[in-house]
Amino acid sequence: MVLVVGGAVGYWLYGDRLPSVLSRAASGAADKVTDAAVRTSERLDSEEGARIAAEQEARRRAARERRDRELGWVTVNVDAPVAPKTNPLAPLRRRNGPAYVSLGANEVAGLLAPLFAQLPASAITAQVALDGDLLLVRTAVSLSDFTGQSAIGAVLGKALVGEDTLFLAGPLEPVRPGLAQFRVQELRLKGIDVPTRLIPGLVSSLRGAAPRPGAERPGAERPGAAAVDSASGAGTLAADALPVPLPTSVSDVRVVNGTLTLYRASTSTARTP
Repeated sequence: MVLVVGGAVGYWLYGDRLPSVLSRAASGAADKVTDAAVRTSERLDSEEGARIAAEQEARRRAARERRDRELGWVTVNVDAPVAPKTNPLAPLRRRNGPAYVSLGANEVAGLLAPLFAQLPASAITAQVALDGDLLLVRTAVSLSDFTGQSAIGAVLGKALVGEDTLFLAGPLEPVRPGLAQFRVQELRLKGIDVPTRLIPGLVSSLRGAAPRPGAERPGAERPGAAAVDSASGAGTLAADALPVPLPTSVSDVRVVNGTLTLYRASTSTARTP
């Protein structure tokens, strides 16, 4: 009975991630077999076993570093993201400008300042990357920021101590003129993948937190007034989404092929309050 109940709860929490969970389980099993082989080698020859273990760890570290370089993580100051010298959205405001512009991760910090402003108060710097059609954000936070959230507390309990990395991943989607949303499809805290069913509760707590002072980039093109009004935008957001106000010159935004693509607003749309 205990096994049946436990299995049912596990499927309710992680059923939608079953393929990836099985894949990770298979990978974990392979790692355990490798570790067992290493331990056997250590028993036979401690120096040779230690050498093999060190080489394997070095390969795993090199693979992680190579993946990070491929993603091109960009570090930003959460409270005051540094803007490019040239406004990357300037072409959208020209009368005969292009229909859209595509930006790399190093150009989007100012545009995503309202998103960074919703990170926990303990986040000082953050890293952002664009991977396929996903926006990736990671930052070091104090885990005590989440202790009061019942959903997270129920899963992690007293494990929420110290500092660790908060990782968020998901697409950017338009909601209405002047407002987009960051759909958090993957959330990792203290190395634990938070179940999809629990993500909306954590996202809601981030969305409802007090705004951080000084998060708006000085001199940036201001978003529409309606987008800034969180009360008017909250009802149109998905449960697992964080709001991202858009400048008045932008009508749509997407992450496509590892770039952030912003589409020019029509004259009538740009003037809508």
